[in-house]
Amino acid sequence: MSRPGAGRQTRRGRHGEGAPDPVLRNSTVDAGPPSRLDAGEAARVGSNGGDPDGVLFNGAKEGMAGDAGGAARADAGTDVSWRHMAGAFRVPEFAWYWGSQLLSGMGTWSQAIAQAWLVMELSGSQSRAAVWLGTITMLQFLPLLIFAPFGGVVADRVSRRRLLVVTQSAASLQALLLAMLVYFGAARLWQVGILAFALGTTNAFNNPAQQAFIPELVGRPLVADAVALNSVQFNSARMIGGAIGGIAVAAWGISGALLMNAASFVPAIVVLALIRPAYTVKRSPAKGEAVLAQLRTGFSYAITTVAVRRVVLLFGVASLIGLNWQVVLPLVARYIVHRQVTGFGTLMAAFGVGALIAAILQARDRRVSEQRLVIGGVALGVSLMLLGWSHWYLLSLVLVAGGGAASIVVSVTANTRLQLLVPDNLRGRVMGIYVLLMGGTTPIGSYVLGQVSGGFGPAVGILAFGVATVVAVAAIGFGHRRPGSVAMP
Repeated sequence: MSRPGAGRQTRRGRHGEGAPDPVLRNSTVDAGPPSRLDAGEAARVGSNGGDPDGVLFNGAKEGMAGDAGGAARADAGTDVSWRHMAGAFRVPEFAWYWGSQLLSGMGTWSQAIAQAWLVMELSGSQSRAAVWLGTITMLQFLPLLIFAPFGGVVADRVSRRRLLVVTQSAASLQALLLAMLVYFGAARLWQVGILAFALGTTNAFNNPAQQAFIPELVGRPLVADAVALNSVQFNSARMIGGAIGGIAVAAWGISGALLMNAASFVPAIVVLALIRPAYTVKRSPAKGEAVLAQLRTGFSYAITTVAVRRVVLLFGVASLIGLNWQVVLPLVARYIVHRQVTGFGTLMAAFGVGALIAAILQARDRRVSEQRLVIGGVALGVSLMLLGWSHWYLLSLVLVAGGGAASIVVSVTANTRLQLLVPDNLRGRVMGIYVLLMGGTTPIGSYVLGQVSGGFGPAVGILAFGVATVVAVAAIGFGHRRPGSVAMP
């Protein structure tokens, strides 16, 4: 692997740092297999002056009129070889970024284990722990509900790379502060809540930029591969970080796991400071255009573009109901299957194993149809229903892994469809909506699940949310489809 940024330097020349490189964008060596959208692009090459990237780089004007065609292209796809699956790694900037985010992600998941166990220890009883776990999770994700759309606007107005340097530095500082409070025995639940809210505020600006940054690194032909590989990285970090987090807490205490997370951001920050994306599109909002006006434009596009709207609806209900069950996983570990922190870490690692397997298969099979999104949502709900019935540790491990796999099918399919359907000048705002749905619904879902679990037990809470997920996803996915819709081929 070459030094960050070195792989593109000789090809930038007069285009300047971060400018789109026409040699690379048209290179059959770097491009890898064609993406799902390419099938429908050939007919437009002539009218676009030889630029098949018009759907991403020419603005939003094609978004409304090309809705059906865009959905059809996103639904199309073929299986590719394992060699092509990793095509994005041939872009040095992406490879360095991927590796550094893997290390950072491992630290992040270690902190998730440590913070949840800290809340359990400070709470005392099962019912109080359930309420506080839901409350802390609500505080951590509440800023996503409030600020994520604005974070998307910011990601469309400034350098996404520089924005990520700032946000990831802030996240490292938050972990360091929490570690110091724990180390000196000064940690209280209200302090954990304040720092969780601070981290959530950082993530509200970090996450949309992170999602929109991927195409800048690899270019449009490799977007599908890069999104899938990014999911592999995320879930590898979840699997390894979950296991390491449990071991770290047992060996070094909660403060040790938190310090490990603070240090894990250093490689990511260094790589972001060094790399120079080759596919950055100049973002120049209309003079005097207000942030709220840009925000309205993004929401209007997502609502009026049918294919995008259906992704938003399906992913929204799956996130609100189905993806919040991990908030009570510490209670499952301690009070249902009777395990300590290492057992909790193993459950989180099992989730990561299932998610990683699903991510790898998603990377190989590049189709991202709406039908797959619906099936993933229903499978997630069924996994939760069965987990609610299980009191056997080994069976619970298998069911958690199944839930992890279904969660990735839902999130990666929704992410990739949006990346391929949305024009670049709206990408930050639409991915801000994705982040809003991914994390912004958590304050509601986690708080309700915490209250239900506190009153009736975690098994009842998980079972109820599983049933609700199946009903809601099936109702949207199989009902109210327009005649002739291409959303479910």
